[in-house]
Formats: sequence, structure tokens, C-alpha cells
Amino acid sequence: MNTTDVSRPSASEHPAPAQPSAAELVEQARELVPVLRAHAEEADRTGEMPETVVSALRDAGFLSLQVPSALGGPGADFRTAFDVFTELGRGCGSSAWLAMVLSGGAYMASLLGERARTELWGTDRRAVVASRLPAAGTAKAVDGGLVVSGRWSPTSGIRHCDWVMVAVAVATGADADLALAVVPSASGRVDATWDVTGLRATGSDTVVFEEVFVPDHRVLSLTRMVTGGYAQDHPDEPLCAAAVVPALTVTLVAPLLGMGLAALDHTREQLSASAHRSGSASVQHAVADAAALIDSARLLLLRALGDVESDIARRTQPAELVRARIHMDAAVAARNLRQAVRHLLTALGSAAFSSACPVQRVWRDMEVALSHTNIVPAPNREAYGRALLGLTDGAAH
Repeated sequence: MNTTDVSRPSASEHPAPAQPSAAELVEQARELVPVLRAHAEEADRTGEMPETVVSALRDAGFLSLQVPSALGGPGADFRTAFDVFTELGRGCGSSAWLAMVLSGGAYMASLLGERARTELWGTDRRAVVASRLPAAGTAKAVDGGLVVSGRWSPTSGIRHCDWVMVAVAVATGADADLALAVVPSASGRVDATWDVTGLRATGSDTVVFEEVFVPDHRVLSLTRMVTGGYAQDHPDEPLCAAAVVPALTVTLVAPLLGMGLAALDHTREQLSASAHRSGSASVQHAVADAAALIDSARLLLLRALGDVESDIARRTQPAELVRARIHMDAAVAARNLRQAVRHLLTALGSAAFSSACPVQRVWRDMEVALSHTNIVPAPNREAYGRALLGLTDGAAH
């Protein structure tokens, strides 16, 4: 399945309308919360995101939030993205997760050169990029590019994207290098494999490519990306200097923060209608503990976000200790949010497990989200401990 390299007009030939400010983007996300809530039960029950929601997210630019403004995209920085995903998480966990993952794919793809960026967004500034980074595929180097084959699972948003960034091992003699190839989604197929208890409507199925040609200009070096090597290619775009993995890890937890806030809001509403249950000291303790855990998670994430922004401003990569702390902050914040939701389940009692109760859906979504390798506590704890003790080996996270 070879793809054809089609030249498209540059974005400058089709001027985009003025983009909303950071505050306007966050307000738009806040205004979408009732819409997402209204469709959240349907999305969870069917395992498919309603088209009404997909269209609303795409039209707002929330599936391509970090496409650079020079290409007609929202050009959101990481703090704005964090705030948007948090708001969306208050409405629907699957919707927020989709926006976070797909916008992250757009950000990584924006590190490509101008020819590739024009192919992706020159005629459609809302084009969506899914991504799956573990190298589940292989690539053969040929004249002008790579021939890519493999199965990547799970790939969130694969049913709603125009392009897919996949990691491949490229054979180079006795060694193998890792590369990221950006492939038109229509060049492959999707196998329905996502049947889980939470984040059910993210469409995180398996994408399969068989012998697909990807030209060199749509290939990134994974090593160069994680070390900030593409910043010099885009000197006028500060976000290209970000430490990619730490930055995306912080925004990864934003939907969980929104879900925690949604669970707290619903619990307070339910208990306010039950004077008997809300009068229990144990219930009050559970709600207080949950609120404090959510607040602590937010503070940890804001500190990590501040570290990310500080290095972007200096166009430097974070020191090893700072990098490790960012990952630790994200992992601890995610763990606190999980514990907060468990406290809220306790506060509501058996009513929390009714299929009509949104808190049980948040609980299931949270548990699935916390299986993501970037926020699993043990490896992040070890890396941070080693950095604190000066035992780092310089390996990238």
C-alpha cells in the first residue's frame, strides 16, 4: 500500500481566521462541558463517541489544539492545553482523553519540516493526527523514505484522525534506530480491539499498516525529538524547544484532574439532597479528603507545568533532576486523583455503583487511564530517587 506524495497549497495561500486567545479557548472548553455531559452516558454505553461530540471538538480545534498558529491552528501552549483538557474532563473522560492524545499527536507532527507540515495542514487546518510511540512496527529504508509495516495498539482516536504517527525500528546494519513515521490513516486498516471497562469511547483500536511507503520528509528521529533537536528547525516557534515527553506527560494528567473535579461536583450535589447521609462524620471526612487530594494533584501539576514552561522560555532541556521530578509530580498527581475518586465512592455508598451515577463512570475511566506507562508510579519513583541520589545515567525518560 504505497502512498502518493501530493503537493498541497501552503497555509499562507488560504489565510485562516484570527485564532482565539488562550482565555477564549478555555472558555470555549468550559461551554462544551454540558454538551459532553449530555452524551457521556451514551458514549460509555455504546463504546463510540457520538458524532455530535466529535464535530464539536473538531470545530473548536480541540482535536488539533497544538497545531501552530502559523499553519492556521490554535497554536495553544502547554498551559492552555492543560486548562482545556481539564475543562473537557469535567464533561466526559473519553472526550478529554481524545482531545489530549490527538492534540499531542499534532504537536509532535508539527516538529516536521515545512513540506510535511503543508501536506498535513495546508488545506485543512483542523486535520487530526493520532499517534502511537512504542515501536510495534518495522521499517525498511528505501530510496527516498521508509516502507512501514506493523500493528499498533491501542491507538486512541484512530477512528477520528486523518494521519497517524507510528514508531518503527529501522534496520541499519547490525543496529536498529527508532523513527516516527507520519502516515495517512487511509493507507491502513483498523481492527476493532478496544473493549475495556473505562475510556470506552476513545476508539483506541489497533491500526495496521502493511508495506506503506513514507517519504523521508514525513519521518522524525525519536532520539532527536526527545532531546529537543528539532528546536533549531523552527526558531520562531518556542514550543518546538519543549522537552517533549515531560511536557506531554503533564498534559496527559489534565483529563484526570477534570474527571476528579466532575466526581467531586456530582458527589456534593447528591449529598446535598440527602441530609441523613451528608450528616455523617465519615462521609464528611471522605469528601474533605477527596477535595484535598484533588487540590494537591492540581498543585503538583502546576509546579511541573511551571518547570516545562521555564525550560521552553530558555530554549533548554530540563536538568535530569527536574525531568525526573516532572514525571514524579505527574505520577503522584494521578495517584492522588485515583484515591480522591475512591473516597467519593465511599461517601456515596452503594448509590455510587448505580449505572446512572456518573461517579462510577469516572472511576472506571480513571483506572484505565492510570495504566498509561508514563504515569505508572514505580518507574517514576525509581528514576526520581536515582536523580535525588546522584545516580542518574543520563538516559532520557
